[in-house]
Amino acid sequence: MKKMNYLMLAAAMMAGLASCTNESNPTPGSGAVEPVAEEPSLIIKEINVGGGFKTTANKSYSWCKGMIVYNNSGVPAMMKNLAIGTVPPSNAHANNGNYDENGKLVYENEDWIPMIYGIWYNPNTVSIAPYSDMVLAINGAIDHTQLAPEAFDLSASTVQAMYDPESGYNNANAYPQPAAGIPATNYWKAAAFGLGNAWAVSVMCPTLVLFQIPEGVDFAAYCKDAANCYYDGGKETAANYCVKIPKAWVIDAVETYRTTMVADSKKRISSDLDAGYALYNSNKLYSAYRNVNKQATEAIADNAGKLVYNYDQAVEGTQDASGIDAAASIKNGAKIVYMDTNNSTADFHLRKAWSLK
Repeated sequence: MKKMNYLMLAAAMMAGLASCTNESNPTPGSGAVEPVAEEPSLIIKEINVGGGFKTTANKSYSWCKGMIVYNNSGVPAMMKNLAIGTVPPSNAHANNGNYDENGKLVYENEDWIPMIYGIWYNPNTVSIAPYSDMVLAINGAIDHTQLAPEAFDLSASTVQAMYDPESGYNNANAYPQPAAGIPATNYWKAAAFGLGNAWAVSVMCPTLVLFQIPEGVDFAAYCKDAANCYYDGGKETAANYCVKIPKAWVIDAVETYRTTMVADSKKRISSDLDAGYALYNSNKLYSAYRNVNKQATEAIADNAGKLVYNYDQAVEGTQDASGIDAAASIKNGAKIVYMDTNNSTADFHLRKAWSLK
């Protein structure tokens, strides 16, 4: 999503100043036009929450969930109060009471979008280098391969961790103590306003919204303010309590439908934030993965000889039309630019396994 905010602007300005030299700066009054710095652009690159793992005892293992936020630009991103939320109902094919008599989302043309159960955010500054990942452990910032060999190792010191037992999200299976090498500054806080002791992101067809809480907002108070309250489906119960997040705060949003339930699914994220939907499935090793912007990626001069083609990791009839194997190219030193049309139908495919494996 091509949306700029004040912290991103500051990062872009700092990057621009750092790159200037006396030779590259035009002389004042010379009539030369100084180049405009590229803006940092964060996107949700990959989602893997569906489970499908087996323990060494051949039992189902569903506690390894993660996602990747990516800096889809050539300048650093410095983000404070970066946040993640999910939009109701949990599943796109569930009964959705947020449509009016005309078949339209009641908040389609509002300046906010509802988020349910709770919201995770990092009050510290997160730095993401150009064309680089920020890996976020939704459940368990640990080496899951010790429990389920096909799962992921999320114990690296760079991993961001959803971990805040004091919030009420204290399910020990969902939130074990993060690996020793992960600093506390990488722990995300939770504003938990729903029921249960763990954040309920769908494993069949998640919605994920990446946003930034503005400086100076007391987010705990914001979530409790009746003016910011919305009830999923109009049912005024604790389980249906939602918080209205201004669309102006949103950086990126991804809607997904279950592969076997597309005909029965309805949009939860308003079309101004995501005009389409990606596909997802549970009990598989699949991830929802961004398509490569072929033209922009090939235009990066430094990518010459580093791009790997003949991509063959797409499944369930989905595809990445670019033909570029992004993960293999990154390992080869390439910089990847991903599609960002604000339409997940065009921007995503199903990948047979998480790209970090």
